[in-house]
Amino acid sequence: MQALVKFQQLDDSGSRWQLFEVDAEDELYDIPGLADAIESVIPIPLNLKLGRTDLALSEQLLLVAQVATLVDSGAKVAKGILDIVDSADFLKKFRNDPRLKHASTVSDYLGIFGVSRTVKLLVIAGEKSGRLSEALNSAVENIEQDMELQKVSGADMKIGVFYLVGGLLSIFVASLALGDAAQNMIDISAIKDNTATHIMAALYHFMSDQTVIFIGIIVGIVGLLSYLWQNVAAFRQFPIAKSLSEFIKSRRSANFLSTWIPLYLSGIDNDKALELISENLTGENRQAIESLQEGVNAGSTIPASLLSFYWSTSFILGMKSFDDAHDEARRKLLNRVRRLLLTEILVTGKRFSGIALKAGLTSAALSILIMALGFYAPMFFSRAG
Repeated sequence: MQALVKFQQLDDSGSRWQLFEVDAEDELYDIPGLADAIESVIPIPLNLKLGRTDLALSEQLLLVAQVATLVDSGAKVAKGILDIVDSADFLKKFRNDPRLKHASTVSDYLGIFGVSRTVKLLVIAGEKSGRLSEALNSAVENIEQDMELQKVSGADMKIGVFYLVGGLLSIFVASLALGDAAQNMIDISAIKDNTATHIMAALYHFMSDQTVIFIGIIVGIVGLLSYLWQNVAAFRQFPIAKSLSEFIKSRRSANFLSTWIPLYLSGIDNDKALELISENLTGENRQAIESLQEGVNAGSTIPASLLSFYWSTSFILGMKSFDDAHDEARRKLLNRVRRLLLTEILVTGKRFSGIALKAGLTSAALSILIMALGFYAPMFFSRAG
């Protein structure tokens, strides 16, 4: 859950509001330095997400890279981190954060500033093993990979959805814009209306006179599609649903690898790693991790627990030889599979975008055809007559 917290800052510099992500409100009062400074807490209902509680990836990259350089230089870490806070605009709000009084390790500071749970876990593992510098540099690589993954996976998905939704909406927008005029044509006997004219007028009257029912039908259709997606496996075999499913599975697989690889390389066991990964997920993504946890808890390995319903074929096939490989071969295999998944995201994303484009253009063409036949054609033929 998220909670909006108002707390008193250090040096009597006033109060500040901040959004926190916690499992329960009581956890806020267990955070060192924050408990005594809290003035009010507003829990966000219904598990709604008001905004980010982590820094943006670009900000995390800059922060962790600077801290890694600081640690490598052998300078005083606490003073150096506060100097970084003073020099970075996106961190200045933390300069008088009461939690700073209780921060003693790099992971403490990074946790206060809002790095991801994975990055913080890597740093903690580095601190416990005496390999902090290596852990920080590994965290930098992990953030860079996350940024690359975000860039690769986002564009085609957004374009495809835009095409599809835009094309479908064009029919209703055209009817709202010209439906009243179409009804006037029907009422004027001198104008030769046609079936398309009646369709435009009927849609217009239904949307304007039966708005509640219209919205209810849209909500019902969305609910039905959601139900079919979640509960009917055969539904995902339809062309556009299948391409979307393949894209989601490839992106989920790449996201999992991006998070799991640094945890695995840090020596964190699979039980703990999967538990930490699942804490940051919801919905089907969380179910996918839970399916891995069930396999691992039953004595299986992660590669042997991959189910085709949740994970991409490339990921499942690419990981088949993982269990039998030695450590160095496993590292190379993970990097190779990760690159393969990035390529698969590009391919499946473009495939989904292409199918969505065709569906959207078909809807838009139908909208234009209805306007041409139902609005412009009657005026043309009436004048010609």
